[in-house]
Amino acid sequence: MKSDEAEKGPRVRGPRVVLVDDDEAIMRCVGRVLELDEDIEVVGQTGHAQAGVALVCEKRPDVVLMDIHMPGADPFLACREIQTALDGACQVLYYTGFPRDQYLDRCIASGAAGIVSKHTESIRNVALAIRHVAAGNTYFSPELANRLIELEAGHPMSRIATLTHREISVLRELAAGKTQLEIAAALDLSERTVNKEVGDLKEKLALRSLNELLIFSVNEGLSHPELIHKYGA
Repeated sequence: MKSDEAEKGPRVRGPRVVLVDDDEAIMRCVGRVLELDEDIEVVGQTGHAQAGVALVCEKRPDVVLMDIHMPGADPFLACREIQTALDGACQVLYYTGFPRDQYLDRCIASGAAGIVSKHTESIRNVALAIRHVAAGNTYFSPELANRLIELEAGHPMSRIATLTHREISVLRELAAGKTQLEIAAALDLSERTVNKEVGDLKEKLALRSLNELLIFSVNEGLSHPELIHKYGA
């Protein structure tokens, strides 16, 4: 007599996933539920984007579930690094409590597979989204539907989606309260190059001061509001 397990046939392996989120409680909770209830294998967890890139290169998962609001490296730039390092074999799915239109623009520009909301999507829906993108599809939470329609209709991308890797890196360092000399050291650039990048950012974004650049970075999710008054107008 065959066992129930034998009658069901071999077990189909679910997607292998790396979780990247600076909120360790959320990361562990999501990982535990995915593994126990949704038959998804969590092969690694870490708390910031740059460590996530290294972990992905080591574990080579099918999907990375990555938060957007984290300290350290920009998660959209990390997505590009992952795409390059694994030659497109790993899909990046963003998991955020703030699914804004500009995040959708940057998500598409970075080559990520989608955005799922922490607030409106159940863990079961997150699991469905993971399986969906692991199969080569895209997934976006319903609250981003209007922006998707706008992009399909030919509306322009948000301004931040037009910035280069270096420009976003400089903007994030500015938003962290660093001086141009400190930014030069952090990014291994000359101070003259950083000064030029800041000038280019002001011109490209039609902004006049460091304070306006900082406000822009807050609105785009690159910084935190409490830093706004660090610079004079």
